[in-house]
Amino acid sequence: MAKRQISLQSQHGVTLIMLVFLVGLAIAAYLVHALDANAVKIERDKKTVAALAEAKAALVGWSAGHPTMPSTLPCPDTNNTGSSGACTATAGLIGRLPWKTLGINDLRDGSGECLWYALSPLYRNTIIVANRTSNKINSTIPGTITIKGADGINFPAPVIAVIIAPGSPLTGQDRSGAGSTVCGGNTTASNYLDITQGIDNSTGNVSGSNYTFIAGAASDTFNDRLIYITADEFYLTVRKRMVKEILGNVAVHAGPVKYFDTNIYYPCPAATPAGSSDCSRTSGFVNNSGMGLQYAALGSWLANNDWFALATYSYPSFFHVKITLADALGSYSCDATLNIFTCASP
Repeated sequence: MAKRQISLQSQHGVTLIMLVFLVGLAIAAYLVHALDANAVKIERDKKTVAALAEAKAALVGWSAGHPTMPSTLPCPDTNNTGSSGACTATAGLIGRLPWKTLGINDLRDGSGECLWYALSPLYRNTIIVANRTSNKINSTIPGTITIKGADGINFPAPVIAVIIAPGSPLTGQDRSGAGSTVCGGNTTASNYLDITQGIDNSTGNVSGSNYTFIAGAASDTFNDRLIYITADEFYLTVRKRMVKEILGNVAVHAGPVKYFDTNIYYPCPAATPAGSSDCSRTSGFVNNSGMGLQYAALGSWLANNDWFALATYSYPSFFHVKITLADALGSYSCDATLNIFTCASP
């Protein structure tokens, strides 16, 4: 009897050890799975963040370097071709990022989806130079896109453009496509962009020229990730180009620099951007409509968007001038002494 009891106790002990071992294996397997899933999510998030950042830099760079309309932005791709579409004040302002137009690769988020994009109507590149007198864009003109945070509170200031990573499809979103395209899928924004707190990222809750997008908290019904372009970020780059254009220190000399090339001295400032030269002045404006200045490339663009009016023309002497553009962002200047040019550090 005693031997039998010992045998049963031994068996119970072995069973208990096996049970503990199996539970340990289950816990270990669960932890490994959880860690793997978390690692995958982290890598996907990294890819999404990197794609959004690259898209933002590409848009700002494209605008700053545009040969004829710097400070505009390309219209979104509404045909799923990778190229910019033809947007108006009321249509075509939400679509995919036009990666071909920007000269970059088809950027993808962590789920493998191409990015989406929307911009403030005034900034679209389909408004021609002649029509900019009533559709001005410069560093004093804000965007018309409002961004709400996950807490539903508006971010401090309206923005110029927003880029959205759509994430993986949610229930009810059909991303199948009839044709063969690089990005795949279709052109219906609601199949990619989500709704939360009454804000629909597929429409931007449009009201006139005003749009609202939300950077909501991730959930089973919302997984959009977005990045946006503020006026500060945009114009800190773009206005450097504008100051150099007004001075005329560009590939093909223009303005005061062109004048100096011919006359070996700089033109005097004017009391207004359209006023006459006044050599008794030590500060004023570049008179873009007189003084024999030549702005063959961007003269009308700079004038129609009030860039000449925003730029102070300092005139210490016939051989030394300085253009300064000062606004709510601060100031940026370029100095010319004879034919030596110095611009403020980036």
